[in-house]
Amino acid sequence: MIDKDIVFWRWLTHFWGLLAAIVFTLTFFNKINADFILNTIAIIYIAVLSIYTSSKEIKRWSKKNFFSKHKGEVFIIIYTALLIGFIFLCLIEPNKYNLPKEFTTTYLAILGIFAISLNSKYLKRK
Repeated sequence: MIDKDIVFWRWLTHFWGLLAAIVFTLTFFNKINADFILNTIAIIYIAVLSIYTSSKEIKRWSKKNFFSKHKGEVFIIIYTALLIGFIFLCLIEPNKYNLPKEFTTTYLAILGIFAISLNSKYLKRK
């Protein structure tokens, strides 16, 4: 049975995660000046991701046959690749590029949320 609540939060999380990645990237490459809104986008994405993850974990622990095939690793890979690329470009051209602190904060938040969810999944399997 499809849980409509989880599906809603998953799609909202994907939307804000991709929007944040795009805005961070465009801002980093100076294609747009979104410095004034990066903090807001980061906060919304982290909040929506937290709601989705906590809802999913509550379902995992409250239902006997809960199974989640949706992998958070995809967003971890995307954000890790972006961070490595941004750092590399900042190192080779420090006067041209500036890594927004909001990106680093967002990266660490999604990494932490993913780690907690992964550990919860492993504990539930025991």
